[in-house]
Amino acid sequence: MNERWSKKIVALHWLSAALLVGMVIVGSVMVGLPADEPLRRVLGRAHSLTGVTLGVLTLVRLVVRLRGPSPAPIPLAPLHRRGAAFIQGLIYLGLFGMGLTGVATAYRSNWHAYIEGADPSPVFDGLLSRQVHGVLVIGLVLLVGAHVIGVLVQEVRKGGTLRRMLPFLK
Repeated sequence: MNERWSKKIVALHWLSAALLVGMVIVGSVMVGLPADEPLRRVLGRAHSLTGVTLGVLTLVRLVVRLRGPSPAPIPLAPLHRRGAAFIQGLIYLGLFGMGLTGVATAYRSNWHAYIEGADPSPVFDGLLSRQVHGVLVIGLVLLVGAHVIGVLVQEVRKGGTLRRMLPFLK
């Protein structure tokens, strides 16, 4: 059995991670700008397009991961293994949830008119989907932080964990 993830999985993982970090930054900057600020509309367009892209990539990544070969398991205590799988599962759920709540917020608000420039300000008042979207952002940041910490702890304990997902490490 191979000791590394496939090049497809590695590429999808890092592309997804980069898009997620970018979306969190863009979304945070965007909501802090006045509604009539032209940069907010540009960032909103980028956020929407990147969100759809990340949703598609997440679906592709899940299919490729489930249908493709997996590397040999790393040596983990059973509780650690279950915890890692649980966090990874929650990350997938969070990504899908963010995509669904983003689409629901756009659909139930005037987002399309705002992005197209027909409406001067986005209106999200009372939209549960917008509130859930914000909570999911915080949750995903915490889950990704737990994922990174878990990888680093395993790397320090036994080594070899980073090598599975970083193609430049031998």
